[in-house]
Amino acid sequence: MKKNNEVTLRIKGNIENFKEKLIEKGYEEFGHFILNDIFMIPNNLKISEMSTREIISKAVIIRKVEVIDKREIKQDLVYKIKKFNDKGEILEQTSIRLKILDCDDAEEFMTAIGYEKIMNIIEEDYEYRKDNFSLTTKDIKDGDKLIEVETQINGSNYDTIDKIKKKLIEEKIPLDFSDCFIKKAEIELDKVLGRKEII
Repeated sequence: MKKNNEVTLRIKGNIENFKEKLIEKGYEEFGHFILNDIFMIPNNLKISEMSTREIISKAVIIRKVEVIDKREIKQDLVYKIKKFNDKGEILEQTSIRLKILDCDDAEEFMTAIGYEKIMNIIEEDYEYRKDNFSLTTKDIKDGDKLIEVETQINGSNYDTIDKIKKKLIEEKIPLDFSDCFIKKAEIELDKVLGRKEII
């Protein structure tokens, strides 16, 4: 079980230029991985009567992570629980993870117990660190270019959302601060369902 909160913002301009800017600012790359998420939902949901957020809240994710620099593959079942305020900001989130041996077998199992695949999100991520502050760039296939920063526990200077936002503003890197809680799964599901706006 993981309880870190996070901010997710859109990158302004080209993601490669953004990564170069991070290096110029003194950040070092320390991780590279490909994330492949299959979203499974109960097949009895009346999704036409549900908001995008409600549908996502019912999803179990079959996650395959290819860790490029370590040449290893991690596979999990993931279930996320998020609490939002009236503005759609994430107040708290928890994720429950279960290690699995094979994603294809997991999909077959989930199908057998009444789930169906609703979408697949693939992204390429790079982790960067400067001093004790780290962030991840997220290049979603046919989608947004984002950064994600998780709150850090155990006495860190970055243990709240407000402290992370302040640090990112101070760094003067090209980010869009109009929404600090970009919800990539909702955005991608809206595309799948043909919905124009996030509900």
